[in-house]
This record gives sequence, C-alpha cells and structure tokens, in this order.
Amino acid sequence: MDAMDESGPFVVRGGTLIDGSASPPRRADIRIDGNGRVAEIGERLKAGELERVIDAEGLTISPGFVDLHSHSDLYSMSREGTAAPVGDAPKLLQGCTAQIFGQDGVSAAPVEDHGVDDLARSMAGLDGSIEAEQWTWRSFGEYLTAVRRKSATRVAGLVGHSTIRRMVMGTEMRPPHPHELDRMCQAVDSAMAEGALGLSTGLVYVPAAYAGTDELVALARVVASRGGRFFVHVRSESDRVVEATEEVLEVARRSGVHLHYSHIKTAGRANWPLAGKLIEMVSDYQAKGVQVTADIHPYVAGSTTATVLLPPWVLDGGEDAARMRLSDPTTAKRVRSQMLSDTTSYDNWFAFSDGFEGLRIAQASRPGTQGKSFAEWIRSEGVNDINSQEAFNLLFDLLISENFSVSLISFNNTEENIARFLAQPYTSIGSDALVNPHGHPHPRLYGTFPRVLRRFVRELGVLDLPNAIQAMTSKAAGTAGWPGVGSIAVGGRADMVAFDPEQVSDQATWEEPRLPPVGIEKVWVGGRLAVKGGKLASQVDAAETSQV
Repeated sequence: MDAMDESGPFVVRGGTLIDGSASPPRRADIRIDGNGRVAEIGERLKAGELERVIDAEGLTISPGFVDLHSHSDLYSMSREGTAAPVGDAPKLLQGCTAQIFGQDGVSAAPVEDHGVDDLARSMAGLDGSIEAEQWTWRSFGEYLTAVRRKSATRVAGLVGHSTIRRMVMGTEMRPPHPHELDRMCQAVDSAMAEGALGLSTGLVYVPAAYAGTDELVALARVVASRGGRFFVHVRSESDRVVEATEEVLEVARRSGVHLHYSHIKTAGRANWPLAGKLIEMVSDYQAKGVQVTADIHPYVAGSTTATVLLPPWVLDGGEDAARMRLSDPTTAKRVRSQMLSDTTSYDNWFAFSDGFEGLRIAQASRPGTQGKSFAEWIRSEGVNDINSQEAFNLLFDLLISENFSVSLISFNNTEENIARFLAQPYTSIGSDALVNPHGHPHPRLYGTFPRVLRRFVRELGVLDLPNAIQAMTSKAAGTAGWPGVGSIAVGGRADMVAFDPEQVSDQATWEEPRLPPVGIEKVWVGGRLAVKGGKLASQVDAAETSQV
C-alpha cells in the first residue's frame, strides 16, 4: 500500500483520541476530507462510498508533534535521494509534523547579496548547507516561501539575532552604534511582518555573544510590539546560570515580551543543585506578570557547533581572524589557559562537560574523528596528556582545517533535573537536534519524542499521557504563537500521529544514533501519509500546499 492509499478522504476507525488539550483519552473515529482537513469526529462513523477505512484499533491518535527547537533550517531543503528531505525524515519517523527554525540566534534570512557566503559558512555547523544555486532568497519572507516549498513538514521560523547583527555590523566585539541598533530593530520588524514568529538569540554564539542587555531590550521591544516571542539560549547555562537567567527575565520585564527559555538546564555537575533556583526565579517573574515559557529535550547530553569551546574573543572579526589567532603559539597558549580555568567570563563548554572526556565529535570530515570522544581522538593521535598544549593544538587544528564546521556532543546534565523541568506547567519539548547527515549525530535526532513517551511517561511517570501529548502539541504551538497547529479539531488540518502507547520507544543510542523509534505506526501531514509501519512512505511530498 502506498501513500495515496491512506490519504484523504478516509476514516480512521477504532483509535483512542488524545486531542492535545489534556482532556482524557476517548474512543473516537475521525473523518478526513479530500483537502486534508478533519471533517468529523465521533463514535462509529460510517464511511462514505469513496472513503477508505483505516483500522486504528489499539492505537492512540494524537496531533502531530511540534518540534519547538529544530535545526533543520537548510537540511529541510535537500533530499539527497531520500524519500523525504534529510532534515525532515528523522522528525517524521518520531511523529513530528511541524518544526520551528531559526533557533539560537541563527536564521537563514534576512541577508544581503554580499553576505550570503558568510552567513552560509556560519550556519554550516548548526543548520546545514545547500548548494549555492539553491540560496535564492534574501528576505525572511522569501526564505519561508522557499523552505515551505521543499519541506515535508509544516514550517515556521524565528529571525536570528546573530544573523541580523552579522548583516548590520559584522562580527565585531562591540556595542552597536545608535544607527546600527536602529537598523537591527527595523530588520526584526520587517521579518515579523513577513511571517517570523519572533526573535531568537544565542548568547553563547558569536556575534550575539557580544550584545549587551540594553541591545536585547531594544530588540525585544520590537518583538513585543508585534505580539511575538523571544527565544533565548542564555549567556551561561553553567557557573553563571543564575545571573544569565536573571538577565533574560529582566529583558522580558523591561520590554514586555513573551520570553521563551530554550533548553532550560543547569549544566555541569557543580551546578545541578541550582535547578530549583531557576524554577523559583521563573515562578517569581510569572507572578509579576511576565510571560515565560521553556522547552527541554530528554537527554543528559546536548549538541552544538564546536566553536562554543572557544572564548568569544577568539572569533572577534570572523573566522579568518580566529584562524590567525589559533595558529599563533602565544595566543593558542592563552586560549588553552582560559579554557582550563575560566568558568565565569564565558560559558565554558569544555569545563562543564568535564573536559575532553565529556565531549564527543559528532561531525567532522577528517577520518577517524566522528563518534569518538575528543579524548579518544587525541590519544589516537599519540598525545597521552589530554590537557597538554599539544592536545589543545590538535583541537585548534581540527577547527581550522574544517573551517569551524565541527559539531560536538556535550555530556553535562542529569536526568533528575530533566524530569524537574519537564514537570513544570510552562515547559514543552524541542529536539534541538543537529541533523549531521554525514556524521555521528546525537540520538535525539531520531529519539526525542518517543523517549519522552517511554522514559518520562511510561517508566518514570513524570507526566501522564494526555499532559505529555499536550506538551508536544498544543502547548508547544501556543508557546510559539503558531495558530492552527497542535490540535485535532473539526475544520483543522489533519496533522496526526497513530502510535502504540505501550510500545512506543526510542531506539537510537550514542553508539547507533540513527536507529528509528518503534511504536510510531502512522503519521499524516495535511491528510497525506508520511509514515506507515514505522517507515517513510515511498515519497513524502512537500507540505507547502497545506501551510495556510
């Protein structure tokens, strides 16, 4: 049976409906019309003459999951011979029918003609790359149109702080001049007028890392004026996480913006006891009328570009300047010294991951690197003292030779804290997964949502099933200000997942990160079958025709 055999019009019969509202599960049939919308919900619906019947006995039917924090921005525009775009396939297999791009301050637009190559290089370690001839857009609206024509999921986006700062003032480590700040504010306003849900920033990533609090407030006021969201990767998730959290909560209070705290955590074993303090701070500001939401992923390790290992000043002026600094022996010694000892002037990923032992190489083209810890790779190069200058020089050489497009995995969290944050009423789910199609990715790329259902619902009981589904669907869409997504309702789009609640489980591991989940039986996007029997349909079409 191919995808068309289970596309509309049809009736899904005998399943247990969890509609995304946190209402109790109920047995219900669902009628889908030929336009991919829900036509009727009821008991024992009779199929019309031209309607197929899909047996869902024993399965739970829920809205398609919403990946609140996706990094498939460019990967969702490339198929590479697969049934679905490479940025969409892992999400569809775990039940995601919608993704939000432009995370951590990095978006694919806006960009000026002369800045395309620079922006493309800066995105490669996080959000992928495409052939130069595919990069046809300049404005945010043009990017949304382009990606929606290609993606097999529903797509929304945030405009990135680093992208705008890079366009206006390059990668200089300084405050903006007044006219530069005005240009950035205008760029945010234009992007939102063209469809951006809000602004994102990543205050550990250059050049957003160079921004002061007043700059954030000015930009956030623009977002607030349009009713948007401000997604924030805070300045420190480790030794200064309390101060960093206070900063963004104050930005929200001063600007009136809805603050969304990306992948909330306290990184590094010395900071794990601070989770309760962060929860208390968020509650205090919510009591003052500040809108605060958050997302989390269900793993003790994160993943990002390896440039975060470097103190931000190293990247002042761009990659060429960084290449020169890291190639200079005196400067290289200074960088090593700061990475080994400084945990407060910047968010030191090397330190809060317990050094090279707690860091793995997720993507690099050099043979013999991917999937190994940095410590294993350094020792394989004949260097036994992994804290020596020689060891650090190997890291610097790898970054330079890979044009700073290395991705890593960082072990820095504890499951107890994940459970505490997940249980908060304002928290939703985001995979935060780098696609790394030719690398050794984090298992959350394939496992995030099934892992929540297995580990945190079925095994630990942190959430019951209706509340977990709500966190993955309607709550996530509401958090982002994305109407018409995350629910099953008459007249709405038929973005749906059919899964076995007793069997659904992640299979991806640190050693085999590309294993798809089990228990996700069917996934529809706009009434079109994308996944059947845990496998992609033979050809998953773009979702653009049902974006609105």
